[in-house]
Amino acid sequence: MLAGCATRAPVREQAPGSRPAAGSDEAELWYAMERAERELQRSPQLVRDPALNAYLRQAACAVAAEHCRDMRVYVMNVPEFNAMMAPNGMMIVWSGALLRFRDEAEMAFVLGHEAGHFRAQHSLRQWRRIKDTSAALSVFQLLAYGAGVPDAAMLGALAGYLNLFKFSRDQEREADRLGFDASVAQGYDPRAGVDLWARLKREEETRRYDRQAAVFMTHPATAERLADVTAAAAAEPGGERERRRDAYRAATRPFLETWLADELGRRRYASSLLVIGELLADAPPADRGVLTFYLGEAHRRRNAAGDRDRAAQLYAQAVAMDGTPAAAWREHGYALRAAGRTAHARAALRRYLDTAPRADDRAFVQRELDRLGGAP
Repeated sequence: MLAGCATRAPVREQAPGSRPAAGSDEAELWYAMERAERELQRSPQLVRDPALNAYLRQAACAVAAEHCRDMRVYVMNVPEFNAMMAPNGMMIVWSGALLRFRDEAEMAFVLGHEAGHFRAQHSLRQWRRIKDTSAALSVFQLLAYGAGVPDAAMLGALAGYLNLFKFSRDQEREADRLGFDASVAQGYDPRAGVDLWARLKREEETRRYDRQAAVFMTHPATAERLADVTAAAAAEPGGERERRRDAYRAATRPFLETWLADELGRRRYASSLLVIGELLADAPPADRGVLTFYLGEAHRRRNAAGDRDRAAQLYAQAVAMDGTPAAAWREHGYALRAAGRTAHARAALRRYLDTAPRADDRAFVQRELDRLGGAP
């Protein structure tokens, strides 16, 4: 089916609301992605929260402009920084990206970039370039005929699609330009992309000896990208621009603790320490308790020289702050126990059980209290 397609066929005009002609190679590609999208809609990793989805949809529509009707936005619980755009209008944003954004302007910059790939039909151009390879065939077959396969397999296929459709540097530059122009046209701060990519560059530098995350594998050099967006921002006239940080926090705050826990589940502690530490430095007071606790958790789990002491310090700080998770009292109690401060450890563990009366580990913590001489 694929071998007979004309790889040099002209690319159709991407008019809003249009679809590829029946029987074309683009129609075949859309068919595969539509099957994948139906599977994605059943995935347990799909975030179904109506408020969060409506918020992302609104932002994506703003930067997609006349192509709003063509876009469907899906948030997936994957603790890596990435977003992807399928040729049929399926846009996927990973929760690791939402954790790292600071405001709506940064999110709009990325969503605009992905919408730029759609408008310029980069996926189709790449598909025609590589569709006769065995890798293209295997990914196409799984996406097109994989109904009912395990979610991990389908997500793996989508990751394969992402890796297969590595856009050229020129295509990435074009998508960056389109995304930048779209976000600035909506009144967003042109420096949003600069701030975002500066942080991502710092995170990338913690990964020198690790396998790179998908965003760093499939995009141009981060330093080059940062330089490009910095130059574009500098060329914009001054004046008041929107960041909409409060709106972004209101939409994402209910998920912060889940995303932080997922972040630590990656076990890339150098990266997580940087990410959480920078989030803490930028955080409003109401978020400092939860971020301080998870920064302590990152140190405890890494368990390098000095990490236990640093974790103990952070737990002690966290329990004095508003909004700290109940688990901070448990870990504070264990740290006090290790320091030989038995009475204080008992008080902290009792506070944990009082704060989280239905905790899964209640019996375990109660046994520890019994060993320490605490009241039942």
